[in-house]
This record gives sequence, C-alpha cells and structure tokens, in this order.
Amino acid sequence: MIQDLINDLLLMDGETKRINCPNCAGVKTFTITSKEGLVVWNCYKASCNAKGATPASMSRDTLITRITKPPEITQKRVVPLVVPSHFSSYFPERMVQYMDKNNVTNAWKEGRVELFHDVVQNRAVFTIASAGKAVDAVGRALGRGMKWHRYENTGEPFIAGLGETLYIVEDAASACAISHYGTAMALLGTNLSDRAVNIAKSYSNCVVCLDKDASRKALSLTKRLKQFTDTTMRILKYDPKEYPEGVLA
Repeated sequence: MIQDLINDLLLMDGETKRINCPNCAGVKTFTITSKEGLVVWNCYKASCNAKGATPASMSRDTLITRITKPPEITQKRVVPLVVPSHFSSYFPERMVQYMDKNNVTNAWKEGRVELFHDVVQNRAVFTIASAGKAVDAVGRALGRGMKWHRYENTGEPFIAGLGETLYIVEDAASACAISHYGTAMALLGTNLSDRAVNIAKSYSNCVVCLDKDASRKALSLTKRLKQFTDTTMRILKYDPKEYPEGVLA
C-alpha cells in the first residue's frame, strides 16, 4: 500500500520529501508530498515528465508504475507559450550590454535561461517554464517605458538553474546571475505567491538574497518560509545581479 512508501520516507501529512527521481534518476530532483489524503509527486528536471497525484490508498508498486509511465499519460497538460513573431533570437547591442552588465550572459550561454528580444516593446525577454515547457515570459525594458512587463498571467515564478539549494531573489536577471550556485527563483516584484511557496517547500534549504533596500521584505519572506523548510537570509549591499561570480558562495 501507499502507506508503506510514506512510512519508508517518514512522510507526515502536509510534509514534502525531496529524493532521487525513480523515473530519470535525477539526484534530488523528485518531490513527493502527502496532503489531505493525496500523494503528489513531481520531478523538477526539465527533461523528465514525472508528475501526478493519487489517493493515498494506492499501492507502492502502482504508484511507481504511474510515476514512470510515458509522458502523455502522466504529464499534466499545460498551455505552451505561443512565441510572438516579434520575439527575435537576434540580440541588439543594447540587449547584449544589458546581459553582460547584469551577469545574465553566462546563464544564457549555458542553457539555464531562454532569452528573446521583443522588437516591438524593445525588451529583453526571459521565458518562464513549467513542466519543462515555456508557458509565460517577463520582459525587461531596454529603453523607456515600464521597467518590467509580464506577458501572460500563469502565476508561475521565474526559475533558473538546478541545485539542492533554492535562492530567492528579486527579479529574473538576478536569478540568472546566481543560478550557477543552485536553483534561483525570482519574486518578480511581488511577495511569494502560493505557487512559489509550494515550490520552496520542496527544497531542503532556501536562501533569501535581497539587497539592503528590501531588508524588511527579506525578513518577512524568511519568517514565512521557515515554517516549511530551513531558510536563511542574506542582506546584500547591492542587488545580486551586480555582483561578480563567487560572492555568494
């Protein structure tokens, strides 16, 4: 029975465990949660489609079978982002300068973020993925106009990188800049949404990395997340994207 699996993991109601994925063997990329009579699982590795939920009465063998079924059976249907024709893969000089100045370039070169140039709005566009597919995007103005623009209303946070520690930062560029340390999640100018909190719960430790101008916000976020996982706070002199690599290590 599924209770055997929960007992093996010492999983209590409302608790999440992060383990190696039984489908793709990703190290600590698989989360399993017991909540209100359901067992919910998900692998955060972009190339893996293990995701689903089942009543807690299902047997362990059945659960493992469900987890490892082909993607078309287990993956929750998501609406992919339809890339507009005015999103270009050619980056003008001003966008290249923005990427270099804010330590985004390496994340793009190493495949930790997908970028476009919005020709119409003149923005550096950071795509937002869910279940390995781009479902949303956020754009940074390269000239005049509103600084940040959200293209869809999916509620998905921007995430870059992959690691056992979750770093929480203010914006997409900051997330890219520190994504070589681990998984970086951007607030995108707001407080943590319920979706972002659920993602944070799946990590054994979180680090809130905001600059000194947002120290009150950082303290509030840290207190909230401490209820669910080991969370520490780093108040930085400058925004994380303004630091050279190595400062946060």
